Amino acid sequence: MKIFTTALVPTLVLVGSLGASAVVAAPANAATKAKAKPVAAKTYNGTVKSVAKGKDVFALTSGKSHYAVDYSKMTKFTKGAAKDLKDGLKVSVTGKLTKSVLTATSIKA
Repeated sequence: MKIFTTALVPTLVLVGSLGASAVVAAPANAATKAKAKPVAAKTYNGTVKSVAKGKDVFALTSGKSHYAVDYSKMTKFTKGAAKDLKDGLKVSVTGKLTKSVLTATSIKA
């Protein structure tokens, strides 16, 4: 009975409606779970390695790191346009990185 009172009772919530009541259990850590932090945009400088024309994706090498850069009509291009992307082109890509996919918000050639 001691386990019940120390582990379960703090997580019980009494819910009443029209004189009737029900007991609902909630996980002990439900209120303490941290929310995921938003990913901040960052700028990556590197070289275009391969362009998948028509798919709005290209491979970027930045130092020893490799990324798949995903861009769209909403991506702001400075000093060029999507049609100007080619292998060997030096670029600065600003965007949000999720795993190894960089979603570009702006690309500067």
